Amino acid sequence: MNDVDNALNMFNEIAEELKFEKICKFSQEEENEYNLLLKELIKTNSSSCTTKEKGEALEKIAAFVLKTGNIFDIYNNIRTTTNELDQLVRTNVKGKLLCANGLIDKRLTDFIGECKNYNSTVSVTYVGKVCSLLATTQNKICILFSYYGVSGKGWQNAKGLIKKFYLSKENKKERFCIIDFNINDFIAIKEGNNILQIIHDKIMSLQNDTDYSKFMKHHDKENTIIQMQKYS
Repeated sequence: MNDVDNALNMFNEIAEELKFEKICKFSQEEENEYNLLLKELIKTNSSSCTTKEKGEALEKIAAFVLKTGNIFDIYNNIRTTTNELDQLVRTNVKGKLLCANGLIDKRLTDFIGECKNYNSTVSVTYVGKVCSLLATTQNKICILFSYYGVSGKGWQNAKGLIKKFYLSKENKKERFCIIDFNINDFIAIKEGNNILQIIHDKIMSLQNDTDYSKFMKHHDKENTIIQMQKYS
């Protein structure tokens, strides 16, 4: 029985280390840096900063969360025959191992990151361009980083197009997922969520046509989605 107990304890320890929360857990230094990047992102979007400054703040924090856990390599401004990708993201050796063992979605082996820091929500026109980008590059996932998110609600405008594009393939494994990643998600990371969990939950939200907020982890002492002014 001791051998069995030891084996079970070892298995539980390994399983615990491979949870999303553990894979992407911030060190204290990373948490401090992330908080500064978040403050800068909010600051640039609540004052008369230039479009360039807003874009750079978004790109910096997007790259930071993608590098969390050291499972992705990021290649910036990649030119294809027809388009330019803001970020081409690929799993490194550690990430490939996690994908191969089903610990993270295999579609994350290669995916696209796009950063659009507009003064308003991202339009259906731009989301249409992202759909075309995915279709022509054969990537299955694009994380669309923005401040205000995409336009519309339910099946209307950009949010509706994301849902329709997802359903355009019958096989779930072949479906294209556009992940709307906005200021609420950046704040949620500060509050204890992480990018892998958010991606997973948003894919589940697309799959089940449900409100993403139902999947989010909430903390006892405070809500996950907070007023932006708290961090400005």
